[in-house]
Amino acid sequence: MNLALLRVFGILIAVHELNRLVRLLLQVTMVGFEEGESFTDIAPMILASVAIILVGIIVFAKKSARLLRVFSAIMIIVNIVGAINFARVYLGLQYSPGVGFLLQRLADHFINMFMVVYFVSLFMGNMKTPEGSRVNLSLLRFCAVVFLVDGFGFLVHIGYDHSVPVVIMTAASIAAGIVALAKNNTLVLKAFAVCSILWLLCTHIEFVRTNMFGAYHVANAVVGIVFSAHLVVCIATFFIDVEESKFYLQKLKALFFKWKNLA
Repeated sequence: MNLALLRVFGILIAVHELNRLVRLLLQVTMVGFEEGESFTDIAPMILASVAIILVGIIVFAKKSARLLRVFSAIMIIVNIVGAINFARVYLGLQYSPGVGFLLQRLADHFINMFMVVYFVSLFMGNMKTPEGSRVNLSLLRFCAVVFLVDGFGFLVHIGYDHSVPVVIMTAASIAAGIVALAKNNTLVLKAFAVCSILWLLCTHIEFVRTNMFGAYHVANAVVGIVFSAHLVVCIATFFIDVEESKFYLQKLKALFFKWKNLA
């Protein structure tokens, strides 16, 4: 069993659900309930989120591949049923934005990193780190596929946001995933991960700096950074080949101290 990959999956599940739970609690405390809504209406969602967070923690702490497989199988079924119900309701509407919008929503439903997590989890028992190998190939391939899937996910929305930075990050995400899968290249994943982390921080910080929508939206942006599943994957790339990561970290430290002495 690949313990590093198992732990990454546990962290991803917990962090993703923490994001949803904290955002929900922020909305309730800072914005308030919608008309006719009370705490009893959101209590089931809170309990479900807490249960999923506990699943992630148990998977991480107890290295429970069986629990992860059961949870993943349930979530795949839930996603499929949810997509079918959404399509059925959408097609029954008298007025709708069109089939293109429906296809986009269905793509969002299935082309995302968590569908990758759920499907990979079903085969977790067959994934092992070869003895004597520094590189965790299973973790490398997972991170590469996530970047690839994220890139294709961006393509679905490219018509709505076709700014130059978004197009560049979309192309870079797809390219990094393809190169890493084809060449088992850890360096390209790390390079894209660093760029992606900087992009995530810059976009959120810029939103907070220029925010005109109030404290709730600022808090929401902060939650988006702290509990970001994408950030977890980016950090995980540095554990694919720990020795290589340490080597480049030492290089950066040496450059930093050299620059500091010159200054």
